[in-house]
Amino acid sequence: MRSGNNNKGETTSNRGSRSPRLRGAHERWLIALKKVLGKNRRLLQEVSDTNLSVTTGAAWRLEDEEEGYLPPTPSLEDTPFSQTSSQLYYPVPPRPTTPDTERVRTSASNGGLAKLARRLSQRGERRGEKLPCRQRSVSVDSDYESDVASANGIPDRLWSMLLVDDHHAAMPRKPSTGDVRKAHSMESLVPGDDRSKSSSIPPSPLAPNKLQRSLSGKKRGASMNEVDSTGLGGSSVKDKGRRNSKYISDLQALFEAVEHQDLDVAKYCLEANGLDLNQPNPDEFTVLDIAVMTNNMPMSRLLLSHGARENPRFLLKDVRLNKLNTLINEAEQVIQDLTTRVVNGSGNNNATSSSSIKDADRQLVDWEWRYRLLKRMKTGFEQARVPDIPALVRLYTASSSSLLATFDEPLNMNGATATRFKIEWSQNEDFCPLAGEHILYHFSNLKYTIQGLTQGAKYYVRVSAFNMKGFGPTQTSNPSFAVPSCWRDVDGSKPRSWGRLSMIDELFQQVRDGRPADSVEIKSTSPRASPNQMRKTVRKSLKNLFQSAPKFQKHLRRGVYLASVIYNDDKVLVTTEDYLPIIEVDENFPSNVQQDFLWFMKVAQTWEDVDLLRTDLTQSTAASPVVHFRGRLLQAAAQLQSIMGMQDLGKLYYEPVKDSQGIVIFTLINCVKDPRTINNAALKWVSMTRVQKRKSMSVECPVAADLLLTSLPEKIIHHQVSSLPLTRGLYVGYLKLRSSLGNIRIQVPERHPSMLPHIKVRDNYNVSQEEWDWLHSLDKCEVKKKATRVQEDFQRQLASATRKLLTRVGVTEEEAITHRLCDLEVVELSSEVSFILLLPPLGSVCIGPGTPSDDWITSRDFTSISVPVFEMIHMSTYHGDFIRRYARLSSILDTESLITQQQLREAFSNDELNEAKRRQTQVEEFQKSLDMMWRGMRWIMDILQYARDKQIKGGVPLSVLYAPPPSPVDASEDILASFTECMKDPQNHSLLPPPPCSSIGCQTMLLPVERAADNTLKSGILRVFPAYNSGLAKGTSVKLHVTSKTSCEDIVSLVVQQLNKAMESSGMETPAFSPEDCAHFCLVAIIANKEYTLQEDFCPLQLQNPWTKGQLFVRPKDSERAVLNVGPSTAV
Repeated sequence: MRSGNNNKGETTSNRGSRSPRLRGAHERWLIALKKVLGKNRRLLQEVSDTNLSVTTGAAWRLEDEEEGYLPPTPSLEDTPFSQTSSQLYYPVPPRPTTPDTERVRTSASNGGLAKLARRLSQRGERRGEKLPCRQRSVSVDSDYESDVASANGIPDRLWSMLLVDDHHAAMPRKPSTGDVRKAHSMESLVPGDDRSKSSSIPPSPLAPNKLQRSLSGKKRGASMNEVDSTGLGGSSVKDKGRRNSKYISDLQALFEAVEHQDLDVAKYCLEANGLDLNQPNPDEFTVLDIAVMTNNMPMSRLLLSHGARENPRFLLKDVRLNKLNTLINEAEQVIQDLTTRVVNGSGNNNATSSSSIKDADRQLVDWEWRYRLLKRMKTGFEQARVPDIPALVRLYTASSSSLLATFDEPLNMNGATATRFKIEWSQNEDFCPLAGEHILYHFSNLKYTIQGLTQGAKYYVRVSAFNMKGFGPTQTSNPSFAVPSCWRDVDGSKPRSWGRLSMIDELFQQVRDGRPADSVEIKSTSPRASPNQMRKTVRKSLKNLFQSAPKFQKHLRRGVYLASVIYNDDKVLVTTEDYLPIIEVDENFPSNVQQDFLWFMKVAQTWEDVDLLRTDLTQSTAASPVVHFRGRLLQAAAQLQSIMGMQDLGKLYYEPVKDSQGIVIFTLINCVKDPRTINNAALKWVSMTRVQKRKSMSVECPVAADLLLTSLPEKIIHHQVSSLPLTRGLYVGYLKLRSSLGNIRIQVPERHPSMLPHIKVRDNYNVSQEEWDWLHSLDKCEVKKKATRVQEDFQRQLASATRKLLTRVGVTEEEAITHRLCDLEVVELSSEVSFILLLPPLGSVCIGPGTPSDDWITSRDFTSISVPVFEMIHMSTYHGDFIRRYARLSSILDTESLITQQQLREAFSNDELNEAKRRQTQVEEFQKSLDMMWRGMRWIMDILQYARDKQIKGGVPLSVLYAPPPSPVDASEDILASFTECMKDPQNHSLLPPPPCSSIGCQTMLLPVERAADNTLKSGILRVFPAYNSGLAKGTSVKLHVTSKTSCEDIVSLVVQQLNKAMESSGMETPAFSPEDCAHFCLVAIIANKEYTLQEDFCPLQLQNPWTKGQLFVRPKDSERAVLNVGPSTAV
């Protein structure tokens, strides 16, 4: 190979012997070539054995050249894509080509070394191979290589091929500035664009210093594919170089998109590549710096949403301004120099001067565009001001040691996007000293949870926004302070799930250690993934050569069956005859099949224990019917696992399918993401419509198989929605149960079966101690002071949410006020979801069979499931780790309990009997410990017991929630007018004259006309005043939420009872009136300065105008003095 090269060089040298000067240059070429070939023998061997694919118009021609052929100056447009620059910008402008260097290069280009490279390329082409394009960096920081090439007479295009280092990285070469601009079209980044189309985006006029960029994504991607197609294997160094080149090119394209304000291209770059958006360019600006200084709000928001940051060096505005001034001055100087070159060189007509002028002219256009961009960035910076205060700063209690601050962006950005927010908190109102601060960058969710605070201490919070001019003014939160607390701080209780996982793990270890020596060992950890699929498939394929296909049931008869519904999108897995995979379990089944169904639902939480449970159940020689049936059930499940080639068979549908012929089908439902994971010749994927065509046309007496096919879409939807948790927040849930033969069922939404009917109250899931205390005070009528703003907001949110929820479930307004809020506990479903339960009246919590049910219970939007099944679905959604551990341990203990009972019956000798009793006692102790853990998590049973307790009568009535009694502190605000004001205007009949002084406090119980509107027919809220010595402060009144069917007798009774509770809570010695004493009171109405005594069976809301301006009083019937000392008393 070396000899051939020398011969080729000699031939070329003979051709150039016409001129002594050229002959000397050729000799210098050959000397340099020998040195290079000696050092690069391995590289040339590689080149000769591979195919060097060169495009037409490249650095050398593919056909034989004539003697006078002058090779064109290499340009970046003709360079392979992988040889372009991987650098963003270049700090030093290119040196102009002088006539001397151009003349040397022109003369040297006639040498034979170019034909040597061409011959090597043609050898590779004949072999049909391709040479991988190598990434080459372009630098103009130094012209050392170019000077060496000129001194030796070797063209630059050959240095790029021959002078390589050990890592096959080419020597840098200088590109043409105009060609760089042509190669930088970003249109190829948009999917679907053809490479041959011209870019609709204006080409980035990027100068070779600091604005030169690499190729677009599509061209770069083509070259990368070409490299991969060579099949050379490539070293890790090559692969790393390719990845770095791709990464830098994508980042360059993003810079171009930001500079050109092309939002679509920027989105594509951000979504298609994982870029480090905070990497600065040689100007030390990040993409966010450029977007902010050009005041491109949409682009800035897009970059911020992907985690972009400014360069921390420019956080000080003076540093940013000095940098911009420096770049602008540099651009002005370069523009002046290039202008001078273009003007002075326009008079020369030779080819070298014309090429130099064109190159300078292109550079001038690039620098002018750069200058305008920098000026625009500086103008945007100078015109910007610090942002305004953040909007809607709210403060909430998140827990006993944390607060939640939420806010919005400032209403006025003042010319620059806010790029960060600062949250500060302190225990002092003047924020001196600060307790802490935090800088928030995430703009997708403007909220921050302040952790590590002191329980019970006040904390003040303020927020400020930041842009490139600095931080703006601060905005304090609303409310101005908050106290970290939680509703559990009232009694110091712990969360229900606290410590449960560790307790159940300890019990599991005890069960493992206590098993007999001859039993199967229980795995310590349950494997998540399925067994090796490939191994099972191979074994199964070999068996299929000698065994028949699995036996699926097509025509069902009396018995229990196990069906598997495996779906993917709109397709279902069926047998070759378009039947669902159904396997027979047993022809006979125990009478209480529901208990076996619940046990199998536990097994469905941990499918890896099927073989273990089967082995334990088959140890008994004379098994009971329950042991026999459960063993057959596990056998059917194991058979399905073997047929499907997967261990996880999915979840068990919440109720079996039954028909009148005694057929029961347990249905397993699972979703498979990749249909190819199931490879069995006896199964196939078909559409849902095709499966449902298999159902028979018998409508009068449908069999279980037809019922299964008919309800197949509903079951799949139930499987999809049953595992969806609620979003973060506080909810109100409605508890309604109905009892049937053998079980209690609970009402749940059809589209959300893992939770009760609910409505969202707010996004903050935490109920503070302040709010919980207020709710308890409503139940006990212990309102001793004015409600705070937090408590008023909480009351308003609860009242609005309960009204919406009751409307959704179809409860009328008359029935609504008889419901109550559970104040036993706040049900915490997860760390971000909590519930306050709404309970029906005492006798309607659980309706029995034969009781007329509400319309909403039979609605298609709601369904009823048994309480144990609901708990299993609910726990799987919100406490998955706990329910998996519990279900696994419970199914194992249930199996061992059946085995020990059978062993106790089969024991013959005393030793066997004692051992069986010991084992049975041990298993029972394990079960008791497990049941205690389970009862601690079963909040619904505790709530149900509380709701049905007739002695406690717990809960806050909605009538009190909708119209809470005023506290003694703000009672004076409800006064109509004082006695003096009434005497000043005796002609004002809208204000009632005061009673005599012997009537205690009567003058302070009168309402103004504006406040009397509370007693309107539309609202159903009545304010009633006591006209007797109640022992409470003057002006005390009772608000009642009544219906059109509420009688005067009921109102009197409620008023007297509420006043009695108020006296008891305040510790007064005034004797309270008993319920029997209520018969001695009556309800009177004062309308138009006249008193009317209302009969006991009369309903006040039936009164017509002018009742809207009247008032109600409760007074003793035998009182000699009426409420008014004027006017007759008329019975109505």
